[in-house]
Amino acid sequence: MTPEETIQRVRDAMAAFNRGDIAALGEFVHPDYTYTIRGRASVSGVYQGWEAMATVLGRIMELTGGTMKATPEVVLADDEHVLMYQKVRGSRPDGRTYDSHQAYRYRLKDGLIIDGETIPVDQQAFAEFLA
Repeated sequence: MTPEETIQRVRDAMAAFNRGDIAALGEFVHPDYTYTIRGRASVSGVYQGWEAMATVLGRIMELTGGTMKATPEVVLADDEHVLMYQKVRGSRPDGRTYDSHQAYRYRLKDGLIIDGETIPVDQQAFAEFLA
């Protein structure tokens, strides 16, 4: 894949996340998928396989009522990797809000995301928001 194609694949996956369409997001994932969410938030950890990640994404959607959205601000890529710096916003029914940046790293294989990582810039705010 070209860098432009890898970027588009990840942008399409992020669009599915922003719509809250976890099933569609799964279509972008390789069978040997591993994902890491850094920090101390309730959702932080290493997730092996799409089912594990889909469960945590469902939890995030549940906690935020589907309000968590990511907007790419900086995107770098080569044929296999995409790095994104995104503005992420969300709210909770109890009034808590999250408005910060997160860094994302993705590696693709055969046009599918095989591993990735979320790195919240303000890990304390992310942890408090999802507590």
